[in-house]
Amino acid sequence: MKTSNCFLIIILGLLLSMPAKSQFFDNEVDSTSLLFDSDGSFTKVTNDVEEITAKMVKVNPRLDDVIWRKAVLRVIDLRERQNNALYYPKEDIDSMGQKNLFSIMFLKVLEGKLTAYKSPTNPEQTFVPRFTKENIFDVDEFIQANSLASWEDNFGKINYVTPGVTKFYIQEVWYFNKATSTFHNKILSIAPVYDEHYNPRSDMRTGVFFWVPYDNLRPYLQEEFMKINGRNVAPLVNYDEFLISRQFDSYIIKDYDLISQDIDKNIENPDIIRREQQRVEDEILNFEQDLWHY
Repeated sequence: MKTSNCFLIIILGLLLSMPAKSQFFDNEVDSTSLLFDSDGSFTKVTNDVEEITAKMVKVNPRLDDVIWRKAVLRVIDLRERQNNALYYPKEDIDSMGQKNLFSIMFLKVLEGKLTAYKSPTNPEQTFVPRFTKENIFDVDEFIQANSLASWEDNFGKINYVTPGVTKFYIQEVWYFNKATSTFHNKILSIAPVYDEHYNPRSDMRTGVFFWVPYDNLRPYLQEEFMKINGRNVAPLVNYDEFLISRQFDSYIIKDYDLISQDIDKNIENPDIIRREQQRVEDEILNFEQDLWHY
């Protein structure tokens, strides 16, 4: 009798599982979860910008709660191995393929989805303008001045320029919030830096193109995924994650202290410049370490 009951329970379990199994195979698999698309190419994985913006959390502490802060200007040199993922691909960029950091930024500026800024009065390359109406970057003037009008599509303009963008300036701030007893880092703004030696054009010169507020750029950086290295391109990491988690290599060129001037100003000795850069780095590191010193 016990044997018969066990047999019936097994049969009943198999019957109950059959509809679920059939339903599983009837459902269509999400195409974005497959390695190859319908054409046999690699599936291009992207995020929805509107969904990203809706879910994005922006940390903005009360002014009175910040008892220590330090702002600096950094250089991300794309020629460094650690930063190569931000530079490549540097040619033949299109809407369906892999993009680099500059192409994402410049495309959104050309499309009018991202407002860029540049001071019309201060020519200093490390000067970050206020993000006001008076300092809005004139895209049409830039296109005409740099012979980009001959390219009908935006990606033609991007491919003409992008090989020469070998650096980025990022303005960032470190601060301690006493209300939460936490130490934070926030990127405030970012600017592409063109080097004429890496992309010789008769009408383009070395310098900063424009500045954009980083928070406004973040949704578009999260939309695109990057290849971290050439050995394994399977991990999906978006550009915002790469920058926010500080996976890049950089060095400080400006300390927004009492004087707020470039570290290398009026200094020709490279050893002295490096020591000054390290001093500023140590100030930030030592403050964080001293917070948890017992």
